[in-house]
Amino acid sequence: MLDKILVPLDGSEMFPETLGYIRELGKAEATEVLLLHVQDSAGVHSDADAAGHPLLKSYIDDLRNDGWKVGAELRAGDPVEEITRFTVQTEPDLLLMSTHGRSGLENIRQGSITEQVVRQSPCPVFILHSTRADARSPQQEHLFHRMLVPLDGSEVSAAILPCVQRFARHFNTEVILFHDHPECGEDAEASKRREFIDQHGVELANAGVSVHLDCSTLRAPVQEILQRTDDLNIDLIAMVTHGQGGERRALDESVTANVMRHANRPLLVWSSDPQCPPAS
Repeated sequence: MLDKILVPLDGSEMFPETLGYIRELGKAEATEVLLLHVQDSAGVHSDADAAGHPLLKSYIDDLRNDGWKVGAELRAGDPVEEITRFTVQTEPDLLLMSTHGRSGLENIRQGSITEQVVRQSPCPVFILHSTRADARSPQQEHLFHRMLVPLDGSEVSAAILPCVQRFARHFNTEVILFHDHPECGEDAEASKRREFIDQHGVELANAGVSVHLDCSTLRAPVQEILQRTDDLNIDLIAMVTHGQGGERRALDESVTANVMRHANRPLLVWSSDPQCPPAS
């Protein structure tokens, strides 16, 4: 499924969990793993130096011992800029990152590094919550039985669906299309949304995906998404974010950003309006 996975590491990740998801998302014989560490101060960028870095070496050794092709790089500078620039340069199919919530004034204003990378990344980002005590163990046989896909009735929210389709077909994942509306089908607007979701549900089913529809009755999309995640035993949440263009800005407390901060399951997130830096 994936030819190349980029994994930015800052040292706060849980090693077994991160390694487990790399192995689940890719295949040793077919997937190249790129490891990236962005340093605070200037440093050398050669492959030899990266391979010997204490943060990267354990990942490199474990993966290479199992037959994986692994590349590694050290960079210096702003983590968001360097991660997104390296993503543009290397064109991975997926970024795999951890998020740790927010702390401090700067993070309150701008969101975590992971949130900022998601807004700018030209490819989907798979997000782990490595500080969540109730996160799923990567030791279980299958990690992606059921995926929740929140939609708001707009084509922007549906931009994640091609990625969902590829993912679900590869992992034989059941997809639940979910929307939040106070009437849940009782008025014209709700009927329009249901028709929108029905249409995309049919398209996924025709592509061979097991798909079900669900809606809520409250005006609290973040809480409803998180509650459905627990109630339906969801393994993965897939959502789109609106980047930094249009009506959405970095200061917005968007639904996707809040789900990213509070979910206790992995997320698959893609920006509808990536603000990528130049590749050079």
